[in-house]
Amino acid sequence: MKKTLILNLALLFILLQISVSCKKAEAAPKQNLIPQSAEEITVDSVTNHHQDTVYQYEYKTGQSGNYQYNYDITGYDSGGNEVTGNINVEGKYGKGTLINNEGNEVEITAEWTGYGKLKATDEEGNEYEIEVE
Repeated sequence: MKKTLILNLALLFILLQISVSCKKAEAAPKQNLIPQSAEEITVDSVTNHHQDTVYQYEYKTGQSGNYQYNYDITGYDSGGNEVTGNINVEGKYGKGTLINNEGNEVEITAEWTGYGKLKATDEEGNEYEIEVE
């Protein structure tokens, strides 16, 4: 009887130690790494970028697993006119600037649609099919 009581108390003590020592890890606060305006979109404007020249996409910013990528882009508007620009992408979405065929800068938001391909929309609702270079 005493052995059973001692074993039960020891097991209870071990379980209590395990439950006290296990704490739920706090999630790091989400960083808003995508610049708010087109003028801010440069690799040098982001303070925590990483350069790796071994790979095609050299620049990454953010925490591990939470990278933001910067790409030069080319594509076409809905009228078939060529556009060029630059975009920062975090996860599936991004923000950037296009230069249209008239030489005007257009701010866009974009979403990945395939490998190296994005669908972008400007503030007026115009759509663009773009690719990363």
